[in-house]
Amino acid sequence: MGSKIHKFQEKIELTYEQYFHICFDEVIRLSVEFEKALGRDKAFEVIGRAREKADLDIIGKQMKERPPIESFEDFKAFMKELHESPFSSHLFTITYKEDVPNEIEFHTTECILAKVFREMNAADLGYAMCCRPDFATTPAYNPHVRLRRIKTLMQGDNYCDTAYCWVNKTNE
Repeated sequence: MGSKIHKFQEKIELTYEQYFHICFDEVIRLSVEFEKALGRDKAFEVIGRAREKADLDIIGKQMKERPPIESFEDFKAFMKELHESPFSSHLFTITYKEDVPNEIEFHTTECILAKVFREMNAADLGYAMCCRPDFATTPAYNPHVRLRRIKTLMQGDNYCDTAYCWVNKTNE
């Protein structure tokens, strides 16, 4: 007789959108309580810092499971691999701009995170949790990588204009 999987390991049927609505609903409720207790600025600072730490842990685990990123070509290949993964491909619609040696630029025209946070009237929290931490966590891939982003879907723009560049002492 075949072994039965534990009930905790069974799969449920949810759309990606339903999943993120469920996940972020409680986060938004907690944020409201933090804002009441700490004030908006302090609450968002604490939440953003916690998110940065969580993202750094995730990046650390990713980097342990793969060869190190030693060049910008390695980084560009990693980003494209990440964006094309089965999970990420359901979260974002990304168009890459012209390929140049020390920069990778792409426009995100669909983002499920922005969609969900905006539908829940919490785009400001979404930016603090999902967009802003990218600036602090980018060097975790390699200290030479920097992020530039001015527009975000989360903040109501038509797309996110994300660009990563490779810097060293001479071009920083």
